[in-house]
Amino acid sequence: MRTFLCAVWLGLNGVLMAAPVTIDFPQDGSRVELITTAAGEPRLTITPVATGTPLLGRMEVLADRLVFVPALPLVPGQRYRAEWLGRTGTAETAEFEIHVLKQSPPDVQMLPRSPLPANALKVYLQFSQPMEQGVFLDRLRLLDAAGKEVTGPFRETELWSPDGRRLTVWLHPGRQKTGVNLNTSEGPVLRPGSRYSLMVSGSWRSSTGARLGKDQAFHFDTIDADHTCPAMARWKIQAPAAGTLEPLQIEFDEPLDLAMLGSALQVWHQGRALKLGVSNSGKRWSAVPEKAWTSGRHELRADPLLEDLAGNNLKQPFEVDVQAAPVAEALLNRDFIIK
Repeated sequence: MRTFLCAVWLGLNGVLMAAPVTIDFPQDGSRVELITTAAGEPRLTITPVATGTPLLGRMEVLADRLVFVPALPLVPGQRYRAEWLGRTGTAETAEFEIHVLKQSPPDVQMLPRSPLPANALKVYLQFSQPMEQGVFLDRLRLLDAAGKEVTGPFRETELWSPDGRRLTVWLHPGRQKTGVNLNTSEGPVLRPGSRYSLMVSGSWRSSTGARLGKDQAFHFDTIDADHTCPAMARWKIQAPAAGTLEPLQIEFDEPLDLAMLGSALQVWHQGRALKLGVSNSGKRWSAVPEKAWTSGRHELRADPLLEDLAGNNLKQPFEVDVQAAPVAEALLNRDFIIK
């Protein structure tokens, strides 16, 4: 996509002057090219007009153009301002926008769909399309049962899945962990026996510029804080029948981290790990084999760092009492028989 503009600068006589510039960019917002003459050190910045905060990225100075590669793609539908030094050292500026292609709006859901322990550390937002990044703190709010906004509930760490569809929303661990400074001074983010609403702004856009369209409210209840490790011995394993492609199904003793579950469990048979297609809801895990199951003894192996919603993993709780008795050795594998 190409936009023909005039870069505006102030002349010596105080009159606004204009220099021709062409701004070229692909629809995916992965780079911006300003076809113009510029100073040897042009000091190019690309800034969203709405925020006024320059974007992070990498600049290249070529003979006839300036190239800016943003750390995160530019978003269609958002207006940007380019500022740089022209060939004579004058400050020049031009605005541009990537047009939004007609498309369906994205959908979003909050996971897991279960009550959260009061000391929960994270939840997930699953979108149907890759989403605009770097804005989540402006797009999310947490409300209590009375509709009052909880202040400072989120950790300022933005973690997306590789496909840009799943966001890990961290609840501030400094407030969720008992006895640390923020927990003492500001109190925990969540309290047991309460109802909360995670509000997702309808202005949040996909990476191609489509807005959610309307605010979404995800209501959830809280239960008592969880300070105990998940226990593999309490998992319910439903074995499939030999010679079939039926799923192996496991129901956990409590909801586990659904992002970790994609790679935290393996099934071994006759000295090798089986290739499986895995799906899970956090509370249940299902695996379909690449080839039909064979009869005999199989072994389920778990990553010891697999966590529950409160950050307790299979080996130790998130909050460790150094004066307490040592935790018993964790069970990290279980046999089951396919008949």
